[in-house]
Amino acid sequence: MKARHKVSILALGAVASLAIAAAQGQPSSNANLDWGFHGGSASDRYSPATQITPANVSGLSEAWRFTMEAGGLESQPIKIGSSVYVVTTSRTVVALDAETGKPKWTFDPKLEGTQPIRGLATWNDKGKLRVVFGREQYVYMIDAETGQLVPGFGGNGRIDARENLRGAAEDNKIYITSPVSVYQNLVIVNGRLAENTPASPGDVRAFDARSGKLVWTFHTVPHPGEAGANTWPKDAHLTQGGANAWSGASVDQARGIVFVNTGSAADDFYGARRLGDNRFASSTIALNAKTGKRIWDFQLVHHDIWDVDPINVPVLTTITRGGAKVDIAVATNKTAQIYVFNRTTGKPIFPIPEVPVPPSTVPGEVAAKTQPIPTLPRPMARKCFTEKDLTNVSPAANAEAKKLLAGVLGNCVPYTPLALGQDTLVAPGFAGTWGGMAADRRGVLYASAPNGSGMTRMLDNSKVRDMIGKPGGPTAIGGAQNGIGALDYNFAGYGQFRLPSGGSALDEATSQGTLNAIDLNTGFYKWSIYLPGRANSSGPLVTATGLLFIAAGNELQAYSTENGKQLWKTTLSATGGNSAGSYTVNGRQFVMLATGGRGQAAYVAYALPR
Repeated sequence: MKARHKVSILALGAVASLAIAAAQGQPSSNANLDWGFHGGSASDRYSPATQITPANVSGLSEAWRFTMEAGGLESQPIKIGSSVYVVTTSRTVVALDAETGKPKWTFDPKLEGTQPIRGLATWNDKGKLRVVFGREQYVYMIDAETGQLVPGFGGNGRIDARENLRGAAEDNKIYITSPVSVYQNLVIVNGRLAENTPASPGDVRAFDARSGKLVWTFHTVPHPGEAGANTWPKDAHLTQGGANAWSGASVDQARGIVFVNTGSAADDFYGARRLGDNRFASSTIALNAKTGKRIWDFQLVHHDIWDVDPINVPVLTTITRGGAKVDIAVATNKTAQIYVFNRTTGKPIFPIPEVPVPPSTVPGEVAAKTQPIPTLPRPMARKCFTEKDLTNVSPAANAEAKKLLAGVLGNCVPYTPLALGQDTLVAPGFAGTWGGMAADRRGVLYASAPNGSGMTRMLDNSKVRDMIGKPGGPTAIGGAQNGIGALDYNFAGYGQFRLPSGGSALDEATSQGTLNAIDLNTGFYKWSIYLPGRANSSGPLVTATGLLFIAAGNELQAYSTENGKQLWKTTLSATGGNSAGSYTVNGRQFVMLATGGRGQAAYVAYALPR
């Protein structure tokens, strides 16, 4: 029987001793497997649980449901011991019973704000489990047993991430939207920044988990004398911002390495104020977890002026090459390219040559002459469109689509800079593989990707920018993160490849998103299928028994990892808000998922009948 529960504040039951062992990185028994990290212990969305199999997955049904007020829900739950910890649509933290979904306690920071929260982290303080929670500009340390703040951390249980960044705290804007990471007694903090100047720098920082004091900082906008400073304008560290690891970090706990994927530098689409390659922006970076010292880095996009930065943390997994096991880090970005690196050296597993790309025609802009484009694996989405890919809903629409395709820039030419007065295709769009990737223990990578295209152009604001926001003046475009600001030129917004008369210019059948299985041992695809519904915000979960779970549209679906055959699906009350996770408690395996947006927001757990 399933249980349903509303958000409330209740007394806490005891946290099982197994929770402490899990927080210390000790393995749980098969009867009690935790999901103690956002995205799994290696950010690989992999569960070793074996109770649910391809043979019995059709018997899954709802075991419990925790509902709340309607709204967007982007968080993935974590489970340690007997408790599941979740974030609600009202941005509180709730501890739930892992078997029934009944609430144990609620923590409400009573803080205004609208920033999304995508997950939680935990830390073990000498046998006491802590929940680490980011909201707006603050990081909170919560006692997992009582739901109360731990007073010794920072100022009465929280630290202000605006401090120790650049200048006075009140001059910085940073939001902790993705979960922090934990290594030993360090809390590693990244955040969301403005994507238009002025913007704070995207420093990666580690804080002492007991005191909240700053331990180390890595500058993604290099300071004088630091590696990469020559790829930015002189004294850029004083004024330039962005290059932030807004999706969080992955941690190789055994080696003590922190891996981050960074975003583009501000401003997103016009880089005249940051001429140069802008090293560490739109990059994969490996850092010493104890010191913050750089181990290696690889820039995925030089001088990014398309906002095609990575949107998830690197996946850590293992492959076999030349008969030997090789630990790797895997990154992707909004171009749907896949970049595979040796985890310790940063050397690409497959060649990534520098390919010449077109120059920019926008005044003041200087695009990079080349971009690194992997030879393997191939991109998860199309980069080239032909007349066969265009809509055929009517002869008139097809003719309109042909004319539109003939008049745009960038078709079949990746990294074509945006231009004034003419649209440029940005394939597969401006969101890319938002849901993230999963990997199994065979070295196979799983990910969904859109298969359409964005389209936009640059605008000349030089004559009107001083009127922005004033009565009768133009309005900023792209939302708070991408306002026109004081720039002479900026983009025209996140457009789609659509007909002037309305409707997509692409054929609907071949423009569906795909679900992909890629063998990273060879770089070649095992299979690729069209994915019913939209799965852009919810990535895959893969299990040891060969199951792949993913939310697409308002369905949670299960596929065989061997051939991509759909084995089970169930209707959700709203769209999936993040990847599913899986855990076992008292020998019973659960698959849990957040749903939100339009419809009933809830955390739902599925299991086989008792």
